[in-house]
Amino acid sequence: FAVDSKSGKVAIKGWREVTRISPAGMMQTLESYCGAFLYTHVDTEGLMKGIPLEVVRALRAVTSRQLIVAGGITSQEEVNQLDELGIDAVVGMAIYSGRMNLESSRA
Repeated sequence: FAVDSKSGKVAIKGWREVTRISPAGMMQTLESYCGAFLYTHVDTEGLMKGIPLEVVRALRAVTSRQLIVAGGITSQEEVNQLDELGIDAVVGMAIYSGRMNLESSRA
């Protein structure tokens, strides 16, 4: 199940509308119906500023399901930190821009 977050709340309709629901609250509510969550931190998506680890740590704490995160991941170090937390990563702009090398980034 995809959970997109903008300003700390779930974003819907192509990130144009923000709800009052927190990503953690949504994950807790839907956990028994989902095998995995894909979380996108919209505030940092495509900006190559890094994903806020404190946010994804908090999400890891509320679900035992597979957690995949996206939104600003810029380095192999970040991917490794996420891996240590049991979180998978989606990397886009860092690869497209050449900042990360896909071949050397296999975890």
